[in-house]
Amino acid sequence: MRLFGPFAAFLLISIGASASAQTFGPPIQGLCLLSRTGAIGASRAGQSMQAQLKQMQASLSGDLAQRRNGIEQQRRQLEARQNATAPIEYQRQLAALDQQAREIEQQQNVRFIAAQERGQQQIDRALNEALGRVVTRNACSLVIERNNSYGWNNAMDITPAVTREMDTLVQTVTLQ
Repeated sequence: MRLFGPFAAFLLISIGASASAQTFGPPIQGLCLLSRTGAIGASRAGQSMQAQLKQMQASLSGDLAQRRNGIEQQRRQLEARQNATAPIEYQRQLAALDQQAREIEQQQNVRFIAAQERGQQQIDRALNEALGRVVTRNACSLVIERNNSYGWNNAMDITPAVTREMDTLVQTVTLQ
């Protein structure tokens, strides 16, 4: 099922392995590091979205399997009548069943992606607000993505503070 591709990619992006680096020199005043994926993955909202997406995927997979079984049953009935059906009509009906199966899968994918996007928008709003608060508190002049760094002084890493701030803003997301 094609739902696995976007979902797996999202999970890999969202979970983000927590990185700990060897401390390299003294902290640089005004320079802050943030792991966006780390903050989202560690936040309650991020975890809420992951859990809901897993549940939704399971539900959609079950629904898809059930609907596919119905189409397969129709296909078997059509195959049983193949000799009594004109070849062109048989091919037309077979193509219609194939199209119906594709449309069902596409509808499921659209629903899943739309829910994922709604959740991500909520998380992004909370992340942006939390980041703004932490940047102001820490007087960050420049924020760099921590995951693109080879090493840093942990005193410059604002990821845990952003995660805590996100948790005060939103703890669960609504996908529906």
